[in-house]
Amino acid sequence: MAGGKLTPRQKMINMMYLVLTALLALNVSQEVLNAFKIVNDGLKTSNSSLQSKNDLIYQQFAAQAADVPRAKELYPVALKVQAISKQIFTDIEAYKKQIIDGSKGINPETGDIVQRDNIDIATHIFVENGGKKGKDLYKKLKDAQSEYAKLLADNKLNNVPISLNPDDVLKGKKRDVVSKGWEFAAFNHVPSTAAVTILSKFQNDVIASEGAVLDELFKGISAKSFKFDDLAAAVIAPSSYLMQGQKYTAQIFVAASSKGSDPEVFIGSIPAGAKKIPGTEQYEAIESADGQVGGTPLKVEGGKGIYEQAATAVGEKKYTGVIRVKNPDGNGYKLYPFTGGYQVGAKSIVVSPTQMNVLYIGVPNPMKISVAGVQSQDVQASFAGDGALSKAPDGSYIATVKVVGKTKINVSAKVDGKVVPMGTEEFRIKRIPDPIPTVGGTLKGGPTSAAQLKVQGGVVPLLENFDFNARFNVVSYTVGYNKKGDYFEEKISGPSFNDKVKAILAGLKPKELLIIDDIKVVGPDGTQRKISQLAFKII
Repeated sequence: MAGGKLTPRQKMINMMYLVLTALLALNVSQEVLNAFKIVNDGLKTSNSSLQSKNDLIYQQFAAQAADVPRAKELYPVALKVQAISKQIFTDIEAYKKQIIDGSKGINPETGDIVQRDNIDIATHIFVENGGKKGKDLYKKLKDAQSEYAKLLADNKLNNVPISLNPDDVLKGKKRDVVSKGWEFAAFNHVPSTAAVTILSKFQNDVIASEGAVLDELFKGISAKSFKFDDLAAAVIAPSSYLMQGQKYTAQIFVAASSKGSDPEVFIGSIPAGAKKIPGTEQYEAIESADGQVGGTPLKVEGGKGIYEQAATAVGEKKYTGVIRVKNPDGNGYKLYPFTGGYQVGAKSIVVSPTQMNVLYIGVPNPMKISVAGVQSQDVQASFAGDGALSKAPDGSYIATVKVVGKTKINVSAKVDGKVVPMGTEEFRIKRIPDPIPTVGGTLKGGPTSAAQLKVQGGVVPLLENFDFNARFNVVSYTVGYNKKGDYFEEKISGPSFNDKVKAILAGLKPKELLIIDDIKVVGPDGTQRKISQLAFKII
């Protein structure tokens, strides 16, 4: 990523992206799939807003290039930036269409992908067949990242933050996943709706990077050469997607205006007869003799109106208004209508054990707890019931529990300087399952030769198909055997056979029975339990 300070909007988008990629390692629920759709809708709204801003600057560039030498020199460079961005945006859109078509299209009732939880489509497209398409996408993204920076350097302009960095997808991934390639880390077994959201994020990075480079190119034109008659209104917001409870902030101003132009900004209706500039969401300027406008005036700082609105309800929000600028000769005004919007999503938290969907007594339960759009250090979590949470330096958690039943984890986050409750998740607490008794770690009963038994050292309990590193220790057991119609028993403490049992094993004959019963073990939770018996028929 290029040097420089990222905008608040881009920081928010990047944090959302990191949260999404972290989610892909989990068993994705329908609620999380819904969250992916909400985030993808927010990204599309943001992309549209950024694209409108970029289109306006291209129009201004074209107008300046007609009369201003420096603008004429830089305008072809701007068109190269546009061509790079348009090509990769189109390529990504084609990949999105492949995923959607392969997942049975869009459900007209929900607006989401029909098979949104299909984990095979993105894998087939980007990972299979040697990962050719995945590698090709990665190369296109890296090439665009380099080309943006090179165009600035070649024209002796300042370096700016380039949001487009495909390697961001590797953050938080395990080393064995990363070693299998970028395409595997990004798209292997990723649900279709999540894969489309990741591609929308790449498109957002492309448009944001295009805008950053374009802004720097436009600054390269002397401010004294601007033709103010060709300006139009612009709306710049740090983010077009917010969580419920956050505040929407936007800067509304005349694009490329100087601080001395002293505009006035009003939130309200657009004047009757206002015409949109073809191909954009911007409006043509309106000549007004008296400058009469409706609406509420905004505070103006540095030539920019500051619009703030609390995000109290979920959904899409729209607003309109007018920028009023007095003509340089003092006669009349120019009015610049504008429109803006943003998406407010419901609060969403992700609380998920990293190995199982329950918490087990006696072992550390690794967990990841995050809130979309909030940095790890600003997230707080605690048990509402029995249990304890400890936070590691990397932001992950370890949960320990002691009592079978249910518990809840409360999550809060610092948003706009205040700690806000984000939600609660309930978890089941279980004991580690009983181990399977074996002799020597291999023999599990049934027809067995005496030769196999006599070389074993004792009873070994095994945990099969359990993902945690947990061990049980043998406390005691009873060895019983049938010899010539008589039944004998020997009580053993600890796991190992004593000399008497070893002698019994050495003398076993075909058709005799050996039973190991009353096996008592102690697990990681410290409690003693009795497990199933072992029965051997000598062959």
